[in-house]
Amino acid sequence: MLKYGRYLVIIGGIILSFGGHASSEEGLTFGFLPYLAPSELFNKYTPLVDYLSAEVGHSIVIKVAKTYEEHIERIGKDQLDIAFLGGAPYVKMVGRYGQKPLLARYEIRNEPSFHGVIFVADKSPLQNLSDLAGKRFAFGAMDSTLTTLVPIYMLKQVGIELSELAGYEFLKNQQNVVFGVLLGDYAAGSSALEVFEEYRQKGIRSVAVSPPVSTHLLVTRQTLSPALIEKLRAALYGLKGKAAKDTILPAISHDLTGFVKVQDTDYDSLRTILKEVGVVKPKTSE
Repeated sequence: MLKYGRYLVIIGGIILSFGGHASSEEGLTFGFLPYLAPSELFNKYTPLVDYLSAEVGHSIVIKVAKTYEEHIERIGKDQLDIAFLGGAPYVKMVGRYGQKPLLARYEIRNEPSFHGVIFVADKSPLQNLSDLAGKRFAFGAMDSTLTTLVPIYMLKQVGIELSELAGYEFLKNQQNVVFGVLLGDYAAGSSALEVFEEYRQKGIRSVAVSPPVSTHLLVTRQTLSPALIEKLRAALYGLKGKAAKDTILPAISHDLTGFVKVQDTDYDSLRTILKEVGVVKPKTSE
């Protein structure tokens, strides 16, 4: 097994990589949606995990679920100590299992909101959302906030229902969406703005940017010690004032400027969007 730092990355309970030792009984689990490839999530979040571990005095094990549904269930059943959630999976988790203690939400470019992007290949003749009727579209994971649910809402706003696309598929992560568009398998796709910016020079351009949506957030299990929850919050809020931020934040995203306070009502506007979108079902085309 390859070594990488002091932590483990686990997918679906199976060790993917890499640690000098397993976590102790006092160790914490930090769970993630598979919104990016597991190896990329590991690279992005190891500096934050190192920092939190030092601040709270516990080793931390990174776990990446196989699916969004698996991750939501793990959080709902208190099988993760700390967990990352996008807005839509958070709303879904709360509706199914009830609220969990909130730690912080992401601050993007000094704002606790972010945007999704619908994009095409640079050489595509498509110029705006209305041009996408009758074309093939690549979404991210079915429960993804910025790569599926918000883009569906954006299409509906210009009168395009899913049934009016030539076909659409839900791909596992955002890199798959980008390369699906670049390879010509799809006329358009959707991603978070930060992912779009990362891959823009590979040959994609935006045709529409979403309205602001409350950012990703971090929660804990219901039964985690209140004292430890407060330590985690203080560490996240205090990061902006520490030199470590210059390493930790850019590793996650060049647009990430810190972690700020969060409350359940921050996601009410997203609840409205999700209500209008309704139930999303898989469908593919030849």
